[in-house]
Amino acid sequence: MTETKALSKQELREKAESLCKEYNDKIQNGEFEEAMKIREEMEQVINEYTSKARTECFDEIKATENPIIAAVTRLTYPTIRAKDTKQGEEKVPVTIIEDIERAIDLLKLHKYIEGGIGVDKNWAYTVEKFNFLMTAQKAVDLGVDPKVVNDSYAMSEISRAIDMGKSPTSKTNILKTLNTVVAAMIGEEYKATSHDVNFLMSIYSRKNRKALTVSCANHKYMRQYLAEVCHRIVLGKKYEVDFKQISNK
Repeated sequence: MTETKALSKQELREKAESLCKEYNDKIQNGEFEEAMKIREEMEQVINEYTSKARTECFDEIKATENPIIAAVTRLTYPTIRAKDTKQGEEKVPVTIIEDIERAIDLLKLHKYIEGGIGVDKNWAYTVEKFNFLMTAQKAVDLGVDPKVVNDSYAMSEISRAIDMGKSPTSKTNILKTLNTVVAAMIGEEYKATSHDVNFLMSIYSRKNRKALTVSCANHKYMRQYLAEVCHRIVLGKKYEVDFKQISNK
């Protein structure tokens, strides 16, 4: 049986570029069935590239003295993706391969490194409990009976058993609770501020397509948001506000 040689990232990038060109040619010629087969292969190559890029990133972080500090400092790793766009004056639809930054999944990193990451190795359960409490608080804020959240929220039994005190997500206690989570992740010497609370409250939930409905963050997104909070704390950065500005033209 012949062993297939694993391709390097550079080789995978070149293969993705080549498949992308083939895909665009097929689309322009109206050969849509063949184009879809090529697109599927192209996405598989991109996924393989991303897997290699993630492993390289994890190995580099693993080799550091404090992996979770390295992870929240770095926050992302570079990879590629297929992007549908339009080019030229005629706005011809084409697909290109572009470089992007993908967020480091702290839970995947935790499982990848023997012994895990974080000051408290149960930090991920603490994040889950915090996420649950934030969702229950959002229900209260919107006049929804929190019993609905309490009875059906998806979380591990370990997370559910964690005690974070009385009224942990009230306006007077939420900073203290956030600092409990931050301490579990990166250490008690790092402190969140009211700005971190406001950032989290700003991005935690979003408008659902269904009328009068708000969607709260799932556990994966919550871990990502808290990684950004830790990133700001560790590096001493400031938050920014993006908005539509007056055009100079």
